[in-house]
Amino acid sequence: MLSKNGPNELKQARRKHWYHYLLESLLSPFNVILLLICLVLIYTDVILAETPSYANIVVILVLVATSTLLEFIQEYRSNKAAEKLRGLVATTCTVLRDDKKVQLPIKDLVTGDVILLSAGDMIPADLRIIEEKDLHVGQSTLTGESEAVKKSSTSGLTSVEGIKSITDLDTICFMGTNVISGSAKGVVIKTANDTYLGKIAKTIRFWQTRNRFSKGN
Repeated sequence: MLSKNGPNELKQARRKHWYHYLLESLLSPFNVILLLICLVLIYTDVILAETPSYANIVVILVLVATSTLLEFIQEYRSNKAAEKLRGLVATTCTVLRDDKKVQLPIKDLVTGDVILLSAGDMIPADLRIIEEKDLHVGQSTLTGESEAVKKSSTSGLTSVEGIKSITDLDTICFMGTNVISGSAKGVVIKTANDTYLGKIAKTIRFWQTRNRFSKGN
């Protein structure tokens, strides 16, 4: 199963330093066009002109600087948000294998593994709760809600119409959330990028790419 689905880790691009984002922002298609125009103006308004004029050149350079700064801030913050999501997951967890409790790296988890949870634990994958005792989970990292959410092995929802978000499912614990109180046993149903947390990170990467593409057109 591990060889088929890969490790339980969120996909991440090669880590970049701040100056990589700054250089990419400076060399965006929009800025490249402005810089080429600036070179033309240097030739026509300064070199060839009897009376050199720098007004248009200064205006364009200000536009380039402003565009670079705004795009750099946006890209840097969004990538930091994606990195923060990946950092929400613990490194090891307690797994029940062959009726024995073992500590395993979360990257080695596969669908069907039975996870034991207690207060303070981070949820290492998307789990379906099969046993629990007064289980409350903090989902603020995903939903922003400050209050802990009651989770159970049997759903208290009367119909799917009452579900506004997938996080409303009371029999499911999501990767990246944490156990506030109680204990539970859950079965891994989704790992890595197939988890709800993984889809959020993927959405962030999609909008980063889309915004970069839109600015290039």
